[in-house]
Amino acid sequence: FDIEMSADEDSLEKILEEKCAAYDKAAVNATISPNSTGKFDIIDGSDGEELNIESSKTKILEFLKNDFDGSDASVALVVDTVKPKGDSETLSKITDVLGTFSTTYKSSSNDRAKNVSTGCAHLNGTLLYPGEQLSVYEKVSPFTEENGYALAGSYLNGLVVESLGGGICQVSTTLYQAVLRAELQVDERSNHSMVVDYVPHSGDAAIAGTAKDFKFTNNTDYPIYISGRTADRTITFTIYGVETRPSNRTIEFESVDLTTTEPVGDKVIGDSSQPAGYVHVQ
Repeated sequence: FDIEMSADEDSLEKILEEKCAAYDKAAVNATISPNSTGKFDIIDGSDGEELNIESSKTKILEFLKNDFDGSDASVALVVDTVKPKGDSETLSKITDVLGTFSTTYKSSSNDRAKNVSTGCAHLNGTLLYPGEQLSVYEKVSPFTEENGYALAGSYLNGLVVESLGGGICQVSTTLYQAVLRAELQVDERSNHSMVVDYVPHSGDAAIAGTAKDFKFTNNTDYPIYISGRTADRTITFTIYGVETRPSNRTIEFESVDLTTTEPVGDKVIGDSSQPAGYVHVQ
């Protein structure tokens, strides 16, 4: 009897995806880094490797059908080279300031100031290629001591509470204002439950877990570079790219209060960490 060797294609594909594709090596995109002269150094990228699952599956099936004799054997899988994004010619064009904005936090506690500085550092140096989206929450989280954060005030259900990373919303808000001036594509933005005092009303971008995030996309034809710095209790984000807008173009933003919602009475909440009779009004 002629016996034809074959394999369950679904099982074979599952093995390739779960056990072989784990050895894929991601391509490292070319990027830039500021130098002491105020310009950028270009850092070349490197190739990646990715398992071609369909081609590898076909190669294994053909081997089983035509060449397998029952003894130990190996089949070289098909691996594709993944080229990185970016090159020196393109990145050398990133010299223009598309948008910049600063806010101050001079009245903040030391812990809140630390959180602002930490969040800014996590975003500094980000390079977005055309069509790529940035999630601020993904960039600055997790909010842990190991990731550089401390306990500071934040909004929760109409109250100011202590939380790890309190103040991170000023980071996202400052970046949001720079993104507006660069006229990038805003995909997601939420206001706070109560007003903040470091930007005009309607100018904030809150971060609250995955429920409130600030996301935007590079909708230009060139990469953009995000520079973030803190000095003298001031945080500044500057977005560099290739300016294609008319040189005489100006952008202005106006914030108008339509209504004001006043608090209704005092909210009394028990606090087991305080002695009996303790009252704190916000």
